[in-house]
Amino acid sequence: MRREGPNAFAHPRRKRNFRSRDRKPLLQRKALRSGRVHDLSMAQWTAIPVDSDALYLGTRIQKITISALVRHMLHTERFWIGAIDALPPGATLPLPGRASDLENVSDGKTLVLSYRKSFSENLQRLQNLSSETLGKEIVFVDRKYTVMGFLWSILGHHAYHLGQIDLVMRQQGMQAPEYMEWPEKGKVLG
Repeated sequence: MRREGPNAFAHPRRKRNFRSRDRKPLLQRKALRSGRVHDLSMAQWTAIPVDSDALYLGTRIQKITISALVRHMLHTERFWIGAIDALPPGATLPLPGRASDLENVSDGKTLVLSYRKSFSENLQRLQNLSSETLGKEIVFVDRKYTVMGFLWSILGHHAYHLGQIDLVMRQQGMQAPEYMEWPEKGKVLG
């Protein structure tokens, strides 16, 4: 929702004047405001709000859906972070293969829990990387990186697809989660 006028910078959860096109029934507005990825209906996980022949990701994802994006992020991040420590200097990091272990994971809460588990394991692996490993040179798709440089690329990859998930949710009338509202409020992040 684009905000203009005196309420343009108002907090989105505070009461404000809605223009006529924003007037939705109160319950619908509340449902949109509280929407989270794990609360999506099964249909929303695989919906393609705006279909076109350009709606693909490489050769592995034929139609971009929330489900396909979450599975792609889970698989690629787990593969890359799991492989970089063992690579010898100058070695080529291969493309991730098929995510056959994810084929039987159902959409919804089960997939979200799988992603959270993998994310936690990835963070632990990253914390265990040595300075020597972070400075090691590797090759990925014919480009040379230090491991630290490649980790920055993984962060960019994550942000790119998180933005796509956000957009697909919004195209379905869901309000996507706020980017910086982490569940761990008492924990210092960093």
